[in-house]
Amino acid sequence: MFAALITRLFVPWFSRRFSKKFLLVAGIFGYLLASAGYPLLGSFGLLVLLRLFNGIGHGIATTYFATSAADELPVSKIGEGMGYFGIGTMVTASLAPLLAIAIVQQVSFSAFFLTCIGILFLAMLAILATTKSTPASPVKATTHRAPVFDRQFIPQCSLVFILGIMMSGVMTFTPIYAEVKHLTGISWFFFVAAIAGVVIRPIVGRSFDTRGPRLVLLLSTVLLTAGMIMLAFLTSNWLLIVAGIFYGVADGAIYPTLQAWVFRVTTLENRDTATGMFLNAYDLGMGIGAVVLGGLVELVHYQGMFLVLTLVGVGYIWLAAGLSRRWSA
Repeated sequence: MFAALITRLFVPWFSRRFSKKFLLVAGIFGYLLASAGYPLLGSFGLLVLLRLFNGIGHGIATTYFATSAADELPVSKIGEGMGYFGIGTMVTASLAPLLAIAIVQQVSFSAFFLTCIGILFLAMLAILATTKSTPASPVKATTHRAPVFDRQFIPQCSLVFILGIMMSGVMTFTPIYAEVKHLTGISWFFFVAAIAGVVIRPIVGRSFDTRGPRLVLLLSTVLLTAGMIMLAFLTSNWLLIVAGIFYGVADGAIYPTLQAWVFRVTTLENRDTATGMFLNAYDLGMGIGAVVLGGLVELVHYQGMFLVLTLVGVGYIWLAAGLSRRWSA
């Protein structure tokens, strides 16, 4: 995460010197280099080095995949388009752990890493085979140098930072909490969350394009808070599954709406900086959230931690309403 955060600070410098295709290939190559090295691990120092390559690749690839997708979209369809783009990430993030565990259990760790290498190699070939298209929004010649940090994105970055904190609490501690409660439906929690997130993304994307971010953010933050209340007072597998639906809808609505909102207010030449700031804010929220909430669990246990997240959710509703007011259609 640290390597990805630092790498994204150099996004404006990268964009002035290299094409997006080159940067996408370079990002995938970082993943590929790490995947090829993991089976050869012989020391902790080598592991750290490989994780740095992995993080650099992650920082570059996530930034330029998002901006490349946005470049293909007209501004009037940015919400719907980024919603469909996010489905790919959500589906693979849900399926990848299941496939990885199956390969490791049925074959070996080496087979798993070879599979990763093969997939990444195919991804590089696919990127190399693409041709440059005419941007959906015309690019204007400019001598402006995009800054590393831009204050106009603070509202969206603040909201996605808090979202990252809340999501880290759910993803990190819900499985342990369910085990403490002697519940067996945790796999269903994440499964229904993934399905709900996939279904909701195109819908909220179209709503964003016609109405702006306010309505989507208000409804989804209310659902997120309701999901936190259910987790705080968890008593059955059915309640866990319903909480998963609420969590999936909220995550599948809030994140792409904030991302589309960033692309709506930024200029075309500043998209890379905006994406880097946005992703860094989310990753920081995820990382800081896991640490802070872990300490909170030691003080007030799991139920108390989810009650605190419920209070954060109530504040999040108010903050989202205030920050999105001026951008509503």
